[in-house]
Amino acid sequence: MRLVPGSLFGRTLVVLGAGLLLAQLAAVMINVLDRGNAVYRVGSQQIAMRIAEAAKVLNRVPAAERAGVLEELNSRDLRIVLSSRPIVVPQGPEELDPYERAFAATVQRDLGAPWHTAVEITTRLRAMRPSRGDTEATTPLGQWFARHFYFLLPDTFTLVTQVGLQDGGTAVFYARVPQEPLRRLEALVPRLLLTLLIFFALAALVVRMMTRPLARLAQAADALGADPEGPPLKITGPREVRSVMDAFNRMQSQIRGYLLERARMLGAISHDLKTPITRMRLRAEMLADPGTRAKFVRDLDEMEAMVRSTLEFFRSLGEEPQRQPVDVRALIESLCEDWRESGYEASLQGTPRSPYSAHPQALRRCLNNLLENALRYGERAEVTIEDDGRTLRIAVRDRGPGIPQEELERVFEPFFRLESSRNRGSGGAGLGLSIARNIARWHGGEITLRNAPEGRGLIAELVLPRPPAAPRA
Repeated sequence: MRLVPGSLFGRTLVVLGAGLLLAQLAAVMINVLDRGNAVYRVGSQQIAMRIAEAAKVLNRVPAAERAGVLEELNSRDLRIVLSSRPIVVPQGPEELDPYERAFAATVQRDLGAPWHTAVEITTRLRAMRPSRGDTEATTPLGQWFARHFYFLLPDTFTLVTQVGLQDGGTAVFYARVPQEPLRRLEALVPRLLLTLLIFFALAALVVRMMTRPLARLAQAADALGADPEGPPLKITGPREVRSVMDAFNRMQSQIRGYLLERARMLGAISHDLKTPITRMRLRAEMLADPGTRAKFVRDLDEMEAMVRSTLEFFRSLGEEPQRQPVDVRALIESLCEDWRESGYEASLQGTPRSPYSAHPQALRRCLNNLLENALRYGERAEVTIEDDGRTLRIAVRDRGPGIPQEELERVFEPFFRLESSRNRGSGGAGLGLSIARNIARWHGGEITLRNAPEGRGLIAELVLPRPPAAPRA
């Protein structure tokens, strides 16, 4: 399972969310520890003062009357027991020794006399501790906090203070210092979640504002393949993103200029070739040998057909700098009608959802080449249109012998023909499918060939994507 999102938006949110969570947790821990330390410091000073005052009172009261005084001195946080000598208190964790020394020093200061004072924080003698209803930290985390931060979880231990009286007796004080328990974190969790939710929503808004121009740039890059002549991308967003968009618009302009310049150049070359071909045709007519003359004329006819096809293709692209909405069904129906008038059988099924933005003459040339290829080798052509709103599919099926599987891609190569003869009437110039695929790719589409089931003909499918509606200037 992939935990890290793949998008820039998701990864940025994860980083910001993790940073906010850690910052909030750190703030909560600092708040709890600081508050717990303050509560313990104030509470321990009060308890130490009460112990010192109680020890002074007991020291002045005769031994016979001390039992009655104890009932008045015992309270919710302090329990006093008299002993003839110091009792043995089980030693607590060594990590709590600084708290014991600090508490003993506070009691000594409040006593104002050099009476023997011993303090021990122990996990035992819990039955002697006041507030018997206190809970005990049984989890490893609670025990760890209790050992290292006594002020954070004091009810886990018993604070035992022994003060030696002047008559030789010992007053044993079992104290409970006011606590700052870990369960206080439960009350902070809703606040933490609310703060995280607010910051996360703001972070999502900011990140979305930063990444939205990048998403539009990606859509425009996808649309560039389908529509290299589209309008430039609207420049918005942060300075860095605007710089990238501006570079993209310049690149789009350069690509469009390069494609159109290439089309004009090749069209001009094809046009210039017509003159020497005409001169060669005139010279061929003057050849004395009829056989040689016929061969020359046949080769010149093939060359002229190839030049004418190339010239028509590039001229159609160069003369239409912008696409136009085309009624594809009407276009194909007109082509089928032209072929039917010539004695061929062509049919059409299906209707596109809406007009397609294309170069009309170039698209007409592409479809006519597919129809001509099907009628030349397959007796009749069956055209089917499918349109799902995202992709326009036009399938041209014939009833011919098909093409060997290993030759399905080679027939798109310029001047490649399956027939070994040089007869233009049967084999053609070898440019029809190549020009058709180039036109399809010029529109961002593709042409594929596949043999029909059971070897009953060939299916040529033209796939034309409908460009996404990217925001444009």
